[in-house]
Amino acid sequence: MSRRELQILTNAIYRGETRYIHVSYPFYGTELFTLDIGKPELKSIVRPDAFDWARNSKRPLDRSVSADELPSYSDLRNCLLSSGFLNYKNEQEITDRLIALREDSRDPNKRPRPVFVAVDTNILYDRFLSRHLPLVDSTGRTVQAGDFRYVVSEVVLLEIDSRVTHKYSRDEIRALAQVFSHPELLQEFSNGSGRRTRVSKLAMNETEYLLTELRALRIKGTPARDKEHNDIEIAQSYKHWARSNDYDVVLLTADEDMVTHARAGELMPLQLEIPFAVPEHARIDPWKMSDLIYDLAVTFGVISLDNEEVRVFGEWGGKSSTDYAREHVKVVFPEEGKHDTVSRQLEICRRVLGWANG
Repeated sequence: MSRRELQILTNAIYRGETRYIHVSYPFYGTELFTLDIGKPELKSIVRPDAFDWARNSKRPLDRSVSADELPSYSDLRNCLLSSGFLNYKNEQEITDRLIALREDSRDPNKRPRPVFVAVDTNILYDRFLSRHLPLVDSTGRTVQAGDFRYVVSEVVLLEIDSRVTHKYSRDEIRALAQVFSHPELLQEFSNGSGRRTRVSKLAMNETEYLLTELRALRIKGTPARDKEHNDIEIAQSYKHWARSNDYDVVLLTADEDMVTHARAGELMPLQLEIPFAVPEHARIDPWKMSDLIYDLAVTFGVISLDNEEVRVFGEWGGKSSTDYAREHVKVVFPEEGKHDTVSRQLEICRRVLGWANG
């Protein structure tokens, strides 16, 4: 089932007269939130201290297994942000500045040089371009991702690619099975991608959107050995490219230090401010529910829709690079009845889309 088709799953549950879906992380035995499909709204979002307690209680006894493989509260918050449930703290200001930039770039008297928007690595991880745009200002004016021309440094692309390295070994699976709840689910993760690799593959999907849909230009850059110097190299690669072509470059970033590097490179930084506080409840756009379920399933590896006894796997035995590129998940149902209902609706939707595209 694809990311977009997860909407069919939530619709099928709602039509079955289930209003509330309790979403949990089975390996911690922790409920992440309750989805009220009727409003729709996320309720009882887990608090950081409760999540951290559950995570600490599941640390592997085997020191050879990195605790980095255990999803953190930051992972949950990042999923809420990348899905569009959470907004950046200064999103309205960013909207105004992007609209002003678009209008100025169309006026040769204000900006005689061509304007390009460059992206930092965190922009791709947070999926700002595909998930938060379009944006609307207080007067109703809209800014679209396609309103700009983009450029991306090879250093940014290599930063993401360099994290696609880790697969679970047999020993790691055995060690995690000793402390995780529902260890039987770990059989799906044998030789599967680790947490950081899965998150990087999510960012690769955003990269594909940037390069294919937005037709961003790739420019050369030389990666450094550590992140701090890599940030400088990213800014410098954009600086040299802008100078050699006589362009103006606006750098989108969510990193305070990168703002400094951008200014040193005579770039125009546009900083998105990450929201660190997560509300206990808030409304959610129904079209963003499938994005949230997908991001959680991939980042955490698996999530449960507890009262429906449905498991959504973002990693499973036999998952291919094509599955990642097409944003597929594996949905496991407890009984044939629910499976048949969703399968019928899924087949109808695929036929309709096939006719529309054919």
